[in-house]
Amino acid sequence: SSSSSSSSSSSSSAALPAVDDSDSTSSSSSSSQSRDSDSADPLDPLAQFKCATTISPKRGMSVLRDPWFTKGTAFTHAERERLALRGLLPPVPTSLDVQKDRIMYDWAKGFKDRREAESREKLELARSGVTPEMIRRHRLLQDLHDRNETLYYHLLQENFRDMAPIVYTPTVGWACQHFAHTYRNARGMYFSANDKGEMHSMVYNWPHDQVDAVVVTDGSRILGLGDLGAGGMGISIGKLDCYVASAGFDPRRVLPVCLDVGTNNEYLLKDPLYLGLRQKRITGDAYVELVDEMMAAILNRYPRALVQFEDFTANHANLLLERYRNHHLVFNDDIQGTGCSALAGVLTSLAAQGLRKCAIKRMRFLVAGAGGSALGVVDSIRQAMVRHGLSDEEARRNFWICDHHGLITTARDPSTMHNETAMKYARPETKYEKADLVTAAEAARPTALLGFSTAHGIFTDRLLKRVQHYASHEQLRPLILPMSNPTSNAECTHAEAVFATNGRAIVATGSPFPDADHDGILYPNNQANNIYTFPGIALGAVAGQCERVSDGMVMAAAEALSKHTMDVYGDANRMICLNPNDQKPIRLFPPLEGARNAAVDVAVGVVVQAAEEGLVRRHRTGALEVLENKGEMSLRRYIERWMWSAKYASISFSAATVRS
Repeated sequence: SSSSSSSSSSSSSAALPAVDDSDSTSSSSSSSQSRDSDSADPLDPLAQFKCATTISPKRGMSVLRDPWFTKGTAFTHAERERLALRGLLPPVPTSLDVQKDRIMYDWAKGFKDRREAESREKLELARSGVTPEMIRRHRLLQDLHDRNETLYYHLLQENFRDMAPIVYTPTVGWACQHFAHTYRNARGMYFSANDKGEMHSMVYNWPHDQVDAVVVTDGSRILGLGDLGAGGMGISIGKLDCYVASAGFDPRRVLPVCLDVGTNNEYLLKDPLYLGLRQKRITGDAYVELVDEMMAAILNRYPRALVQFEDFTANHANLLLERYRNHHLVFNDDIQGTGCSALAGVLTSLAAQGLRKCAIKRMRFLVAGAGGSALGVVDSIRQAMVRHGLSDEEARRNFWICDHHGLITTARDPSTMHNETAMKYARPETKYEKADLVTAAEAARPTALLGFSTAHGIFTDRLLKRVQHYASHEQLRPLILPMSNPTSNAECTHAEAVFATNGRAIVATGSPFPDADHDGILYPNNQANNIYTFPGIALGAVAGQCERVSDGMVMAAAEALSKHTMDVYGDANRMICLNPNDQKPIRLFPPLEGARNAAVDVAVGVVVQAAEEGLVRRHRTGALEVLENKGEMSLRRYIERWMWSAKYASISFSAATVRS
């Protein structure tokens, strides 16, 4: 305040006419002497240490939000320690010149010009399915996010169907790729290899004392785009936007996290604007130690928070999930969320054909891809088969898995595989080792195709027709799930699957595709997006005060989503009679505009299953007591009351609530 008053007084004095009196002369002389004394004296041994220092009355996030005091990413390591900024910014300080270059890059070339002028950018946009208009809308929403969070989330909740592809896939993939070039404002927390030994203290730089959900990535496998390093923060932010919009999490109680252990992406390492550590990725025991320290720091401060792992490479994804899942409230969306979404689609396809869930035992799956997501889906479907009567060994026999070498059999050397856990599904028919998809199909006679290979076009017309033929022998319509992202990596398009099977295939894709018109019938595209499952799983786990996320809870989420889908569409989504030659379009997932209702139904299923497994904490007014005493409808209302809605509230001031 005194500084402001002094500045105001100085400005007022400068506007007044000069007064020729002794006091003024004395004051002027004193001021002049002060300036002279402050000037550098070449003979002064301390002259080299003199520098201008600005005293900030703020620290933490407050100084980052102040347009006068903030330096953005240019705060030095020492300043970050003094001002409680460690972890609130990308780990590598940048210079004013680099920040200038970032702005001038946009100044010189708009997105439209870039797309036309730069072949790399043009290729990326074409492959990802992201248009310049989607980029414009993404930047518009992010600017709003920085200015007014309530309005931002209100718009997102009211227009989720239209805005979800902008704040989440596919546009979020582009945002992660260009994170360093479009960086504007601090959001989330960064833990890096340089923070080893300091994470327990730096987590307290986060300004909120209550956190319900954390999404963490190491940026090593963002969507289908590969290693994006510190740019992975974009996916953590995008995921939590869906938590808020779809599942009603309070945005003040969610925490996006990026663990920066380096990057193996040479393009990023050479990019002068890159914001992450310029080193190759840490691996092995050193990597696990960093994750352990980060997890301990987060859960020490927020012991009831749910931690979701996002876009880790397959070897680390499985390792970390198994390391923490039996002791803490964690889940991996790429493994469990993708498995849940795919299983929900499978169950809905059976229900639409008039079949019970136990008919899943009759299905045989040919799988392209052996990464974490592929095995997460296979594990979920296998567990459903076991639940409906098969032994574990019998269920495993219903899967034929191919990696980039071909079919995996017991003849395979595990050391040659990217994901050795796929060996638990290795086929005993060693003569088919490394067989291609068509040859494997002849041996497997599959009724369904699952695609996680990121290999464009490998679900050929010939393969699709064969799967239709094999499915018809089981009195089933073929199920085709090309799940790879982005659109350019899809094993086939929605239209290709429809045309090849003459409209008989039930299709769901991982990427968005337009609806297909075949023989005068419109076949709506089903996008098997995790956006239908992870918000509801998180909502049930947190609002229900669950201790862990079990496989049974994930399966219950899939069954709840399938039931919700069939309830939404009713008889319009049911075949009149079981006929494998039926061409009726089938919807496998609910409309996005009803995402909050879907999340609540999934959450109820999760809590009910958790209660059966004894995984819900008892609390006098908690979810378990509501369920036991009043039933599922009351539990649903309990969860709905827990959810946050974006509305303006009356605001008053209290000095006790002020925090730097």
